[in-house]
Amino acid sequence: MSAPLHAGTFLIFSGMVLLIVASISAPTVSKINFLQVHTANNASTVNFGTLGYCVANPGENSCTPTGVGYRIADEIQAVGIDAFSRAKAVSLHGLTQGLILHQIGAGIAAIAFLMALCSHRIGYLFASAVAFIAFLFSLAALILDFVLFGSVRSHVRDDNGSAKFGNAIWIVLAATIVLFLASIATCFACVTARKRRRSASTKGATY
Repeated sequence: MSAPLHAGTFLIFSGMVLLIVASISAPTVSKINFLQVHTANNASTVNFGTLGYCVANPGENSCTPTGVGYRIADEIQAVGIDAFSRAKAVSLHGLTQGLILHQIGAGIAAIAFLMALCSHRIGYLFASAVAFIAFLFSLAALILDFVLFGSVRSHVRDDNGSAKFGNAIWIVLAATIVLFLASIATCFACVTARKRRRSASTKGATY
C-alpha cells in the first residue's frame, strides 16, 4: 500500500472515531454534549446529546434513559424558560429523532474503514464511495445539529437564559471535514497507484 492510501485509510478511521465520540454524548457521557443550558439560578446545567440529556447538579448527574428522540422542549420549560408553542415542541421532538444520523454515519464510516483496510487496488474506489456516503450522513447530522440546537439556543437566549453549543457539535464538524477529505484522498491514491503500475508495465515492456 502506498503512502497516500495509508493517509486515506487513516482519515477514514479518524472520521469514524470522531463520529463515535459524538454518538456517545449525553446521556451516555454528560461531558460530551451538543448544547448546554444553565438553569435560572445557575445551580445546574442541562447537557443535551444525541439520545437524551443529563442534568448536572453539584456532585451528581441525573440522566434520561438512552433512546431515539426525546422531548427537549419539556426540559427547557422545566428549567424556567418560556414554553415553546405546541407545534414547535412537536417539531423539535421530531428533530431529536433524526439525531440517530450520528450513529448511522459512524457505522457507515466503520464499513468504509474496514473496506480500505482490507482492500487492494480497485477496492479502494469502493472504500472511497462508502466514505463519501458517510460524509453525506455526517453532513446531514451536522445541519440537523445546528437547526435543532441553534433554535433551542436562540429561544433560551431570547428569554434571557444562558445557553451555548457544546463540544460535540464541533466534533461532528471536524468529522464531516475529515470524511470529505478521506473520500477524496482514497480515490485519488487509487487512481495514481494505477497510473504508476501502468507506467511500470510500459517501461518493463520497452526493456
